[in-house]
Amino acid sequence: MLEHVALQQRSGKTIANYAKQIGVSRYKMQYWVRKYNARKKTQKMESDSSLKFIDLASFGIKDQSVDSDSPAESSATTEVPSMQDERLPQMTLTFPNGMSLKIY
Repeated sequence: MLEHVALQQRSGKTIANYAKQIGVSRYKMQYWVRKYNARKKTQKMESDSSLKFIDLASFGIKDQSVDSDSPAESSATTEVPSMQDERLPQMTLTFPNGMSLKIY
């Protein structure tokens, strides 16, 4: 339907006339015109904005295992795999419970 909307807008025909031509109701065509315009507006906003999604797969992340500080304390203690990043964090937030949030 989005292709029909693009064709309708290029043709210069009214929504009602184009909808009649392709055999759909005017209301259905108006719905798809609104969706099409909203999509175009979103794409324009994203292209104008400097905010972009970051492809996390593009960074070199390697698997490493973390050794437990005291493996003799519990028989259930095992090595916990973690993701180690090769970049340096721009900011590190450390919470009272020991959890750290690294922002790159």
